[in-house]
Amino acid sequence: MSKAKIWLKAARLRTLPLAAGGILLGSFLAAYEYSFSWAVFLLAFMTAVLLQILSNLANDYGDFQKGTDQAADRTDRALASGAISLKTMKNALWIVGLATLFCGLGLLFTAFQKLDLKFLVWFIIGLAAIAAALKYTVGKSAYGYRGFGDLFVLLFFGPVAVGGTYILMTGQLPNNAWVPSIAFGLLCVAVLNINNLRDIESDAAAGKKTMVVRLGFKKAIWYQYILFGSAILLFILFARISESPYDHFLPLVVGIAYYFITHKLENQPIGREPYNQSLKQVSLLNLLLVILLGVFWLA
Repeated sequence: MSKAKIWLKAARLRTLPLAAGGILLGSFLAAYEYSFSWAVFLLAFMTAVLLQILSNLANDYGDFQKGTDQAADRTDRALASGAISLKTMKNALWIVGLATLFCGLGLLFTAFQKLDLKFLVWFIIGLAAIAAALKYTVGKSAYGYRGFGDLFVLLFFGPVAVGGTYILMTGQLPNNAWVPSIAFGLLCVAVLNINNLRDIESDAAAGKKTMVVRLGFKKAIWYQYILFGSAILLFILFARISESPYDHFLPLVVGIAYYFITHKLENQPIGREPYNQSLKQVSLLNLLLVILLGVFWLA
């Protein structure tokens, strides 16, 4: 395998729809109020993608250092398989981290045009997002090993990504837009939950106390139903606010699809492939839902 393919695999491009979805949703909400900015959109999109790649590389690095991937025989991981050295991965984290920081600064200067309190507040939020991307599995205080991954995903993929994009484009607080931002955050937590359902045995053996490990498999499946069910209800609630003629029904249709994807996992299938397939389906379904909702709002 070429070096380019190795790094593309390590970056886990299949997770990028999650990063893109939040920015798209925030942009659609801003465009619904006639405040769309292409410059802000492109820079926010690039920043979100870089943050996701940084998180994926850091996850590889942190799990390898703690021996989690070796215990699970994760030959699909860059470090555990020996495809990338520890030193090279550490250098990559610095490079992607700095690229994320500079891209984020460009986003803030484009949105605010000057150094003021709003700039400072969002700069701090940006630094927190970079720290969160790194600290999920890296270091002794990695929050992913303490069961806080769900909370951070909800916060940064929901209100920060969606509400933040809206604020950067409109210069105003989202008000009702918090509803779909939290809904999308819940759908992103649902993706993380499938990932943790897949890794429940290896995570438990490595002392990685994810929400799934804490709940157990059966309760974690019910947790999955609660996550996407709550998200669908919030999107339906926002449909009453947006007054679009079609977005009342779209969340219901997508919710049925989420149900069947989750139902297939109830009997705890053996192997990684059923979970990987569900991860791909839910990630793409999240992105499709955002795009269709945006089309309905702008139509």
